[in-house]
Amino acid sequence: MKELVGRVALGVAGFSFAPRDRSADLATIRAGIAAGTAILDTARAYARVDAPLYGEELAAEAARGTGVIVGTKGGHSRTGESTWDADISARRIRSDVETSLRVFGRERLDLYYLHRVDLAEQPVEEGVSALAELRDEGKVARVGLSNVSVADLERAAAVARVDAVQNHHSAIGRESLDVLAWCEANEVPFFAYSPLRPASAAPSPHLAALADERGVSLQRLYLRALLASSPVLSVVSGATRPETVLDSLAAESEPWDEPLATAYADDLT
Repeated sequence: MKELVGRVALGVAGFSFAPRDRSADLATIRAGIAAGTAILDTARAYARVDAPLYGEELAAEAARGTGVIVGTKGGHSRTGESTWDADISARRIRSDVETSLRVFGRERLDLYYLHRVDLAEQPVEEGVSALAELRDEGKVARVGLSNVSVADLERAAAVARVDAVQNHHSAIGRESLDVLAWCEANEVPFFAYSPLRPASAAPSPHLAALADERGVSLQRLYLRALLASSPVLSVVSGATRPETVLDSLAAESEPWDEPLATAYADDLT
C-alpha cells in the first residue's frame, strides 16, 4: 500500500477530451514524471469521439520506459460528443482490460478500477469479481473502485480484496468523508480526484493569507492539507501546464506545520 499513499498523482483527463498539442502534452506529463510523479491516472472514458483510446494511449506513451505506476479504469467509455456509457458486467470488464493491456503493451496492468460503479446497472459484485479473476490470472496487479459509496465497498469487499478507491474529494468540500473513513479502517489507499473543486471556489481566507505570506499558490496548500488529512490518502492533480504540474507536485514537500494546520482548521469552521 505504501507506494500508493501520500502522493500527488498526475491525471490525464484534462489532456484528453478536446484537441490539444499532443507533443506539448507529452512533454508536460514527462516533465512531471522527471520531477517525481510516481503515479499516472487515466481511463478508457478519457477520450475523444474520433479517438476512443486517447487517454490511455497518451498515458502509455508518456509512461513508456519509466517506473511510474499507471492506474486506469474501465466499464465506462465515451459513446458520443456528450454521452458516455456505464457497464461493469464481467464480459465488458474483461474486454476493457484486454484492450488496456494491448494499449500499454504490458502483460499486467498496475491498477485497474471499475470507473462508474454509481451509474452502472450491474451489481458491483459482478464487476469486482471479474477484476479479481483477472488479478488471479496475473493481468491486473491491483483492483480499484471509483465513484462508490460505503455500501458499494462493503458489498465489493465481501467478494474480493479492494486495493484502491478513487472518489471526488476536495480540501474544503470533503465530499467523501464516509468513504475515506472506510478506507482508513480497512487500510485501503484512497485517491481524491478533482481535489480543487469546489475548494478553489470556496472562501478560504486563512489559507489564502498563508499562501500569500509564503509566496506559494493557494492550490498547493489545498493539496498539502488533503495529503495531511488522512494516512491513506493521495490526490489526483488535473494540472495540464508544466508550471501547474510542478506546483502540484511541490505539495508533497510543502511543510505541514502548525500555521498551515491552524489555517486549514480555521477555514473549515
